[in-house]
Amino acid sequence: FSSARKDADDQQDQDYSAEVAFERLSKMRMLLELANPNPKLLPMNDEHTARLALVSLLAIFQDILPTYRIRLPTQAELAVRVSKEVKQIRDFERSLLTSYQSYLKLLKTLWAQGQPGSGGKKGNCPSAPTPLAITALDPWPDILSVVVQCMNSSCEEVSKSCCSAVCEVFRKDRQGDISLDAVKMISNMVKNRDFKGVKVGVIQSFSSLPLRVHQDEAEAAKLHEKANKKKRKRDREKAQIEDELKDASGTVDLTLLAKMQAETLHAITLTYFRILKSHGAGKNALHLLPVALEGLAKFSHLINIDTVEDLLEHLKGLLATVDELPLDASLNCILTSFSTLQGPGRELKIDQKEYVAPLYSQLSRICSSSTIQHTNLVLRCLNLAFLKRREFSNTRVAAFIKKLLTVAVHAPPYCSASMIAFARLLFHRYQGTHQLLENELDVVSSGKYSPFTEDPDYSNPFAAAAWELSALKFHIQPVVSKHAANASLLKNLQLPAESPDNVYKTMLNNTNNVYIPFKLSKKNHPLRASKQKSAKRQRQEYRFITPRETKSWHLKDF
Repeated sequence: FSSARKDADDQQDQDYSAEVAFERLSKMRMLLELANPNPKLLPMNDEHTARLALVSLLAIFQDILPTYRIRLPTQAELAVRVSKEVKQIRDFERSLLTSYQSYLKLLKTLWAQGQPGSGGKKGNCPSAPTPLAITALDPWPDILSVVVQCMNSSCEEVSKSCCSAVCEVFRKDRQGDISLDAVKMISNMVKNRDFKGVKVGVIQSFSSLPLRVHQDEAEAAKLHEKANKKKRKRDREKAQIEDELKDASGTVDLTLLAKMQAETLHAITLTYFRILKSHGAGKNALHLLPVALEGLAKFSHLINIDTVEDLLEHLKGLLATVDELPLDASLNCILTSFSTLQGPGRELKIDQKEYVAPLYSQLSRICSSSTIQHTNLVLRCLNLAFLKRREFSNTRVAAFIKKLLTVAVHAPPYCSASMIAFARLLFHRYQGTHQLLENELDVVSSGKYSPFTEDPDYSNPFAAAAWELSALKFHIQPVVSKHAANASLLKNLQLPAESPDNVYKTMLNNTNNVYIPFKLSKKNHPLRASKQKSAKRQRQEYRFITPRETKSWHLKDF
């Protein structure tokens, strides 16, 4: 009797929960009616009420959306007899999908009304859907089309929120299919606009993609998938059961992931190449060039050797006019070249002097106040040029050391200290450059030092000494003076605390907070020390002597 009573109670709870769920869905329909600012539907509606209803619906969908993918059942699945619980779940999911599709249609309508020239108001522009909403529901292509369209919105707040939502989708997409569709939509939008009016954040969102599959590995995955298709055709029922089990388990198909990532890499690389070619064709894409080169530097190790040759050819054309480009574009171009040559381009056996010389000519541009923010980018280029690879020309390395010390004399302290720290790394890696620390009278070299030459091989750096270190020893910033003194004495850096990157970040943070570190001196003032010595000497001269008795009456005290 107790077990029957318990089953009856469970059935009553299930019926009650189903009634509550459908009652909440009916209230959601009421919210959808309130969110529509059309006075024909509800005369009491106004824009403020509609905006509040839209925000309320967004919060509700964030709370009730499940973690798994929702879709409508097929005709074959509807023909199968199922239990009451499964039927209730299907009805609930169907109602949820219907409500969400109505919400999406309403958002699209309000977005069209908020566009310039449509007569609508900007206050009706919809907010960006959450990443969970994009990945959990079946009609996510509709959501992506709205979000991608809003990424380039003239409303700055809407554009930033949509770009951040797409970046979050790129990071959390496990299978890669949603990321591929989003990348294709963004690429088509950029192509159709012909780079006019495209914001930097749209292209910068590609950097959030966690691509790890090389194009050659993707080709092997495609061959493996073709072989699996032949096996699946022989036994279709077994393949269908395996697909259903795979969807239910929620595991990641590595073969499909490799395929999706390869197609995504191809799409973003094609977009980057279009931006590079548009600069040579005279189109208005100069503002997108630094972001495209930054993305190529990040993903260059994943492209194959055929694409590497085309990329290096375009980069050479950009480096021919490197002084005409903005500093961030020129440095990203050099960084992309070194990353490509040390990755898949290592087999090409190309002389890297063509990329070292432009870096030498761009160091002097870092001294201005408008370009000092690119110091970290300069350090990354120098790291790839001299620490990740071995430079066999001591003259070239010495020329870079002289140029770095010259920049350190004129740059702010946070840039100056990082440049001296990198010069110390070069001194210890290339011992042939120690001649720069000798006295100029003892230097055995012919000619004069030419600091204004664009080629470091013809600057003749050994004809001069590193006199900048002697001047930087007396810098007002103690960190700069310490690095200069240690560099002249060839002391080793205490890594990682004194690495150039950490020195730059720490000192930049201290500069923004108006903080100057200093050591408390425990030495006494020289005048105070002499006063103490004289007082001690006087104390030592004091003597307490008892007077002797005398017979002289005139000396006695009566």
